[in-house]
Amino acid sequence: MEPAASRHLDVAELWSRAAASLSIGVVLVDAEYRTVYSDYADKTPTGGFAERILLERAISALKHDARLELYRSQTLEVFGPPKSYFQLVTTPLGGAPHPPFIITVENITERKRLEEVRRDFVANVSHELKTPVGGIVLLADALSQESDPATVLRLSKRILDEGDRLARLVTDLLDLSKLEETELHQIHDVNLNEVASECIERYRLGAEARGIRLQVELADELPVVSGDRWQLSSALSNLVDNAIKYSEPGAEVQLKIVTSQTNVEAIISDQGIGIPARDLSRIFERFYRVDADRSRATGGTGLGLSIVRHVIENHQGKIDVTSTEGVGTTFTIALPRVSA
Repeated sequence: MEPAASRHLDVAELWSRAAASLSIGVVLVDAEYRTVYSDYADKTPTGGFAERILLERAISALKHDARLELYRSQTLEVFGPPKSYFQLVTTPLGGAPHPPFIITVENITERKRLEEVRRDFVANVSHELKTPVGGIVLLADALSQESDPATVLRLSKRILDEGDRLARLVTDLLDLSKLEETELHQIHDVNLNEVASECIERYRLGAEARGIRLQVELADELPVVSGDRWQLSSALSNLVDNAIKYSEPGAEVQLKIVTSQTNVEAIISDQGIGIPARDLSRIFERFYRVDADRSRATGGTGLGLSIVRHVIENHQGKIDVTSTEGVGTTFTIALPRVSA
């Protein structure tokens, strides 16, 4: 027969391997509150410094108050920097007055961040939807009490404008939701010269009506990338649309396609109001607006640049922006080029 000591060693080795295979830290504490096994330091790039401090506090608390129900699950915050969140779950092993117990340690910082992003997103969506819906209700109420034809026409047009704004917001939300799946379903070779030309023609009449010149400069070599044509067209359209919205009459908006050995670049430049340096790092966030009043006045939803960022990420590309207030802004998209 196999010796008992050998079987115990096998069980101990099996326990160690099982605990090590988990993504969370595992700590075993005996009835005398001594740590007899711990592996959290091996599962964190910092060697588990924050976890060790939290565990020492948790074990000390248990030692002075053994009512484990008070400590079964704790979420603790470490202010950092950077700020981190940890969840400690304590499970007694047996029913003795002072049993040994296991503490699992999980870094839930990313989970907390995602929860915060979700809460902010819901709050922002609620606010953005409330504004046009509230406007429609008030305008409709005023319209129902109005008999003057000119006023009725004016109020009706404003209701249509608010309805269009609401429709754009819903469309952008749906587009963003699709893009965040980060999976390209319609992958083809896409000629960016063609996409750029179509984009400029789509906006030419509206831009000329505002006294803004649209220019397109196409690449001499075939600028082919692999991806979803609709997504790429959406990204260029959002940038050209923004450039027009934030330009004054007499200004010029240019879309230029250039190629290198490895990339195809789309460069969208304008002579508009520019973006303050303090805002450049945040312009791709959902619902972030440099000038909220002007954005809403021009029909912006606050989602356009976020859509652009997701499109470029989905295509393994990069987007850069440079801007000078009162001079203009340039967005540069770089996408991997398909070899001829």
